[in-house]
Amino acid sequence: MDNANKRSLDDDNVCHGNDTKKSKVTNCPLSTTSNSKSAKEIVGFENLCDDVIMHIFKYLSHNNLANMSFVCSTLSRISSDWTLWKKVWFDPFDKSMEDVYLTYLKDCTTQVCIKGNDIPTYDTSVSHKFLIQLETKCPELTHLSFSNQKFDSNEITVKILHRKLKSLTIEKTVVENITDLTSYLCGLNITCPDLEEIKMTFNDWFLPHCLYALAKLEKLTHLSLQGCNQFRDCIPYASITAITGFKALRTLDLRLTPISDHELVCFQRLKNLKHVLLESPDYVNHEGDATITDIGVSGFCFSSYDFNYPYIQIMIDRDGEVNLRRVHDRYI
Repeated sequence: MDNANKRSLDDDNVCHGNDTKKSKVTNCPLSTTSNSKSAKEIVGFENLCDDVIMHIFKYLSHNNLANMSFVCSTLSRISSDWTLWKKVWFDPFDKSMEDVYLTYLKDCTTQVCIKGNDIPTYDTSVSHKFLIQLETKCPELTHLSFSNQKFDSNEITVKILHRKLKSLTIEKTVVENITDLTSYLCGLNITCPDLEEIKMTFNDWFLPHCLYALAKLEKLTHLSLQGCNQFRDCIPYASITAITGFKALRTLDLRLTPISDHELVCFQRLKNLKHVLLESPDYVNHEGDATITDIGVSGFCFSSYDFNYPYIQIMIDRDGEVNLRRVHDRYI
């Protein structure tokens, strides 16, 4: 017991809390026992040099880094180093920690990814307060991603998103209280005019009329609607937006959406479109429901290539690649 009481700790290098040594050890669980003759001597994690701690912190999640603010001043200072907060991933996002998260975000932060639980809840979803502060805290933010979130459309709207975004992802997210009068994405082209990539994947709230808002984005080159089950029977919307918008679109991902030849033919009008990804959902009945045949994809191919053969069979593999081969008319 005498050896254990010989070493004193400075206030700057201990945990916040009571002054008793018992509480200091309890609040700083990250410690090691030295291999010296005095085996009972406690070496605190915070007493390692900054470079060693920094190297360890590179392997921690951003949730764990943010929790370092509750351990001690030394670890709080090192965990907030700007090199650790360029690309940020909160998984799972804890709404009760939002104020702490904001203190860690930096001017140089370019990417923020927010993910909730497998079953979206408000407790693991971002708030209006957090989003409106992103533009001030992270002026260079260009990528924002939401996964497994639960939004109230009266609180979270596209009008509060960061204006410098170039990439936006919203996947497996629930949006409640959407008005029937307008699209949830209405005004996105005004709020985020520089968007080049949008991934709206596995969202049941995404309806065909949402295409209007996306078509107005003049710099949009990549659009993914993978897994959006309600994106069906959208011929009027696909036809109008293909004529009036999507001027820069090069990649369109429609995998696992219940679209048919009718919608696909509309997108053939897009002159800059180079990549179309297609995959049928498992629940589609191809005998009675919407389905895609040679008719739906042939227009993409013949607009770029001149075929001399009278009969061409078009085959699409699971990766969306189109393969062509000559066949005889009896196989057509």
